[in-house]
Amino acid sequence: MPPQVVGIGSCGIDYFAIVPRLLGADEKINADRLEIHAGGVTGNNLTQVARLGAAAGWLGLIGDDETGRLIVKAFEEDGLDLSGIETIKGEQSTFTWIPVDAQGERCIYMFPNINGKLTADQVHAHFAQKIKSATHFHTEASQLPLPPIKAAMEVARGASVRVIFDLDVAPSYFAHAKLGSEEDLISALQLVDVLKPCKAAAREITGETDYEKIAVKLLALGPKVVAVTMGGEGALITSAGKMAHVPAFRVNVVDSTGAGDAFMGGLSYGLLQDWNHRGVGLFANACAAICCTKVGARAMGKRNEVMALIKAQRPQESSSF
Repeated sequence: MPPQVVGIGSCGIDYFAIVPRLLGADEKINADRLEIHAGGVTGNNLTQVARLGAAAGWLGLIGDDETGRLIVKAFEEDGLDLSGIETIKGEQSTFTWIPVDAQGERCIYMFPNINGKLTADQVHAHFAQKIKSATHFHTEASQLPLPPIKAAMEVARGASVRVIFDLDVAPSYFAHAKLGSEEDLISALQLVDVLKPCKAAAREITGETDYEKIAVKLLALGPKVVAVTMGGEGALITSAGKMAHVPAFRVNVVDSTGAGDAFMGGLSYGLLQDWNHRGVGLFANACAAICCTKVGARAMGKRNEVMALIKAQRPQESSSF
């Protein structure tokens, strides 16, 4: 059976330097240790979906290197469909360098490599059929150029597959990184069904700092649902005429890397179940909270762990799942 949820976007290996503090220019510091974990926005989204129990698969390019083998191994361990992964000889796979301090704050240096060279033609030739046979299609603005992302969204829309978009960087960064113009990125949001923007993108596009105003302005650009994450304040799930403000869960934060991706995976899973906005937001928040309790973007929970957290901190609402 083809996967219910597929995605095109970043997926790689994250090399974490656990450090006492993040550095400024011309500084040096001894790292406490190195940790190696699978990561990448879309790869993480799909891994969370799979851990919750839905069939998922990443579509993309890797190199014939150790990083590529680690990418496949991580997906294999989580039971994802591997048939949409293409290995290109002599190329390097995606990886990132991530220093993380004692408070769980971090910065991320990205090396897209071969997957960053994906073209719209390759999307049509290699991945269109897999997109058309799915229920949800995940993608992002982060590492890949806009043409293959837009081509994939058009394929999904043409087949009535729900498009879930992680706007992981601000439009000005997207343009500066030569991934596409700000105008083209904003206009591509008309192809999106469910949008989750990062804080910088949300504020830059709308000119607002109030979360409710941000959500309403983003809805006007075309998405049917906008999910705004607000850290310790929780999340806002908004569609035409409906807005649910869902509080966050309280956990001991070790590393926030991947929390937004876990949220997105939980959101996708909740929408597959046809839960209401509050239920979807609550479940997604619980997924994000669990991801913060260990190092690594894939420190994500399974469905029973997510439900255990909801039962412990929101017992009166847990019966609705």
